[in-house]
Amino acid sequence: MRLSVRSLAALLLGVTMAWAGTAAHCAEPNLPKVTVVLAGGGAKGFAHIAVLRRLEEDHIPIAKIIGTSMGAVIGSLYASGLSTQEIERVIDNLDPGRVGLDLLDRSELSHRTREYQQRYPVELELGVKDGQLTFARGVSDGQRFLTLMQELTAHVQPERSFDQLRIPFRAIATRFRDGELVAFDRGNLALAVRASMAAPGVFAPVEVDGEAYVDGGLVANLPVEVALNEGAGLIVASYLGDTDKIGGSLGTGNALSVATRMLDILMRQNERRNIGLLRAQDILVRPQLQDFNSGSFRKPAEIIQVGREAVDAQDNRFRQLAQQFAAVAVKPVDPTSILPPQGTLQRVRVTGNQHVPKGFVDRELQSLIGKPFNPQEVTQKLDELYATGNFERVNYRLSPLPEQADAYELVVEVNEKTYGPNFLKSSLGFYGESSGTSLFSLGVGFRRPWLTPEGLELQLDVRGGSQSELAVSLHQPLSDRWGLNGFAAYNSSELSIYRPDVTTAQKMASSTLRRQELGVSLSYDLGKKATANFGIVTNQTRVSIDTAHLVSYRLDAGNLLTYNLQDGKWEFTGVNAEFTADLLDSPNFPTKGYYLHVAGAQGVTGTSQYTSFRANLMWARSFGPHVINLGVDLGADHIFDCDGCAQPTSLAPLYLGGFQSMGAYQMGQLSGDRLIHAQATYMYRLSDGGVLRQPTFVGFVAEVGDAWLSTRDISEKYSGTAFIAVDSRIGDVFFGVASGSGGNRNIFLQLGRRFSLW
Repeated sequence: MRLSVRSLAALLLGVTMAWAGTAAHCAEPNLPKVTVVLAGGGAKGFAHIAVLRRLEEDHIPIAKIIGTSMGAVIGSLYASGLSTQEIERVIDNLDPGRVGLDLLDRSELSHRTREYQQRYPVELELGVKDGQLTFARGVSDGQRFLTLMQELTAHVQPERSFDQLRIPFRAIATRFRDGELVAFDRGNLALAVRASMAAPGVFAPVEVDGEAYVDGGLVANLPVEVALNEGAGLIVASYLGDTDKIGGSLGTGNALSVATRMLDILMRQNERRNIGLLRAQDILVRPQLQDFNSGSFRKPAEIIQVGREAVDAQDNRFRQLAQQFAAVAVKPVDPTSILPPQGTLQRVRVTGNQHVPKGFVDRELQSLIGKPFNPQEVTQKLDELYATGNFERVNYRLSPLPEQADAYELVVEVNEKTYGPNFLKSSLGFYGESSGTSLFSLGVGFRRPWLTPEGLELQLDVRGGSQSELAVSLHQPLSDRWGLNGFAAYNSSELSIYRPDVTTAQKMASSTLRRQELGVSLSYDLGKKATANFGIVTNQTRVSIDTAHLVSYRLDAGNLLTYNLQDGKWEFTGVNAEFTADLLDSPNFPTKGYYLHVAGAQGVTGTSQYTSFRANLMWARSFGPHVINLGVDLGADHIFDCDGCAQPTSLAPLYLGGFQSMGAYQMGQLSGDRLIHAQATYMYRLSDGGVLRQPTFVGFVAEVGDAWLSTRDISEKYSGTAFIAVDSRIGDVFFGVASGSGGNRNIFLQLGRRFSLW
C-alpha cells in the first residue's frame, strides 16, 4: 500500500471544513483540558477511530493524546495531522501478513533466496552466535509496520518534541532492562510507536538511544495514570479489554493467538488499576468486542461500528462535553502541515552496520540520490533492503545539509539480525504411497553471508534419511548481476525398480544411487525475474542393486520373464547451461505467475557419453477462489549404454510418478532416458490461510505423458488425481487419490519438502 502525498493533502484539505480540527487550544482557561487515552489491543484498536470521530463531530478540542500499542498507532497518526477518514482508509488497505508479520512475497526475493527457500521451506531460521544456538526475538521484526509509519508521518520532523505535533502526544512503552514505564515525548515518532507495540514474542524489541523497549501494555495498557500525571482536566478513555458478556471466539486457535491471549490476561491487571483512577468527570468508552480478537485485521469496518455503538452509549456525556466547548473557536487544520519536507536527497549515510558493508546499503539506495525526497520511494527501497535478508530493522531520518538549501542527507540506520551472522535452517520431508513405499529425510542448512566485504557467502547442506546429502557451495558476487559459484556435493538416493510393463506397480528390486559432483559456474541475474548459469561439472555416479540381481515375474498370460540386473558406474566432465525464470507466487501451489526452466549439458571427457536436455514450464492464474495450473515437462538424457536397453533398469535418469507427475503411478514407476508430460490442475481455495498465508485447497489433476527408453516407443498414459492440500510454512502438505491407464491406482501423502529421486 502506497499513499500519494498530493492526494493525501487534497483529501485533508477537503475534509478540513467538515471536521473542525481538534488541535486548537481552549480559548477559555476554565474549560478542562481534554486528554484522550487509547488502550492497546491489536486490531480491536480500530474502535478508537469512533471515539476520535465523535470528538471531531462535536468540535471538542483535544489537549493531548496518550496511547499504548495500537492506541499509540491510531493516536500518533491523528495527532500528526491525519483525519479519521484517512486513518480508516489506511487500515482498509492493510495486508496484515505483510505489514504485521513482515511476510515477503516471492517476487521480492532474489533467485538465490527463492531457491534456498524451496530447499528449506520451514520458516524458522536459527542462528549461531558466540557459540550458542539462538533465534529471532519475535515472530515479526515489525519492519514493514515501521516503514509504513515513517511514510505516513514523513511530514513530522525527526528528533522533535511531540508537544509540537498538531496535538501533543505520548507513546507508552516498557523499558526492557527494568520493566519501567516510559512515555515517549520526543524523538523519532515512528520508532517510538513501534516500541510501544513490541508485544513480546510477537514483535521484536526496539532499541532507542541504546535502550531496548517492548510493548507498553505490560505496564500501562490503558495509561490513565500517565494522563493524570500530565495534568489532564478531563479524560476520554477508550478501553478494549473486559466486556460485559462472555465471547464465543476466545478459543485457543494457533500459537500466535495463544501468546496474544496470555498477554491480554496479564494486561488486565494494570488496566483495572488504571480504570480505578478515573474520576466522575471522565468518560470511559467500552466497546463490546467479544466477537473479535487482536488479530481481526480484516474486519476494520465491523470493529469501528462496534466502537461507534459504544460511543453512542455515552451520548449524553459527549453532548454535555460538547456544550461546554460550544463557544470555543477551533483552529482548522492547515493541509500543508502534513506535506513531507520539500528538497533533494544529496547523499546517504549508513549507521549501525557490523558485518554488512556500508557500500552494499549505499548501492541499494543509490537511485534515490539527486532526486526530490519522496516517502513512497524511500519506503520501497527500504522494503527491498529488508527483503535481502540481512537486517532485522531498517529506519531512516532526514538531516538538512547546512551548506545547501533545500537539500538533505538520508541517514539510514540498519540493525543486522541479532542472531547472526551464522544462520541455520531445517527441512523435513515424508512421502508415502499405497504400495508401501515411504521416503523420509531430515536436513539442516548452514549459511554464512559476508565472509568478505565483497560478499562471499558459504552454504553447507546436510541431509539424512531415505535420501542423504553432504554439500558445500560458495557464491561470490562479481557485480550487481554477475556471480561466481563453486560447489562440491555427495548424495545418495534409494531407487525402486518396477516391472517394465507397468501394468501393475510391482517392485522387482531396490537399488541405491550414489553421486559425487564438483563444479563451478558463472551466473547472471536478470533482476529478480530470471537467472542464467554457465558452468563446468565433473560427475562420478554409481548405481548398485541392493537386492537379488536375478529377478523374475509372471505375465498375465502365464509366461515367466527373468532379468539379470546389473550395477552401473560412469564418470564424465562436461559443460552445462541453464536459464530459469520464476515469477510464481508459490513454488508448490501457485495462484499466479509462471515458471520456465531450460537446461542443457554436454559431456566433454570421461568414460561415459553424456548429453542432457530438460525443459519445465508452469503457468498459474486464479479467478477468485478458483485456480488453474498448466504444466509441461520435456527431457532427453543419454548417460549410459546398455545392450538394447530392453531390461528394467534404475540407471534411467528421467522418471514420473506421484503428485502432478502422473499421480496414478508410484514415484519412479515410469522411467527412461526420454520424457514428455503435461498436466492441468484445478484448485478451489477453501481458505486463504489467515495472516500467515497458509491457504487450503481441494482440486483435481488431469495428466498425460510417459517416460521411456530411446530404444522403445512412447506409450501414452493417462492419470487423474483428486487431492486436498495446504501450502504451509513447513512445505507441502497434501493427500491424493489417483487412477490411470492400465488400472494403475495410487494413494499418497506428502509432508514438508518434496523428494527428487535423481
